[in-house]
Amino acid sequence: MNTRNFTWLAGFILGWSLTGCFAPSAINNTARNYSETDDKIISAMKQQGLASPKPYYLNEINSNVVRNFINTYGNATEPRWVEYSGGYVVYFTSDSMQHRVYYTRTGERQCIIRQYSEKDLPREIRHQVKSGYYDYSIFLINDVTVDGKTSYVIKIEDKTWIKEIKIENGEMEVVREFITSK
Repeated sequence: MNTRNFTWLAGFILGWSLTGCFAPSAINNTARNYSETDDKIISAMKQQGLASPKPYYLNEINSNVVRNFINTYGNATEPRWVEYSGGYVVYFTSDSMQHRVYYTRTGERQCIIRQYSEKDLPREIRHQVKSGYYDYSIFLINDVTVDGKTSYVIKIEDKTWIKEIKIENGEMEVVREFITSK
């Protein structure tokens, strides 16, 4: 009788602990203030019907992807996973920065996009922007890292203009500019 109760209790504890590991992570469908860097992937996701929230269990995502993510971003808060035709995207916050990390289906990291404010911008990049656009204020930075190379997409504004600047390999160019309406 004692062995049967012990076996039942051990089975219950094991089952309870396993269900906690596979708790679903709901994908949030709220509007985000992300740059247009991954518009093609987002539109592909919408075409596949991924615009609506869908819970994902960790065992539904390739274990190499999850392992790579956890080893690299152990301090990530509230990761939200999305599957698309090329692999997986995980949205999360780490060190007060919004991140998007793209993985292939086999678990290789393709691209990292970080979004943050001027205070977190590297000093030399900030100096380069401010020296060229002294009267402008920086209001959004996206840095994109692919194959170890980082480029910056920086949005700046003054009283009449909003500009999107790209800095890559030390070269700065205006990608877009708009006149603000009053």
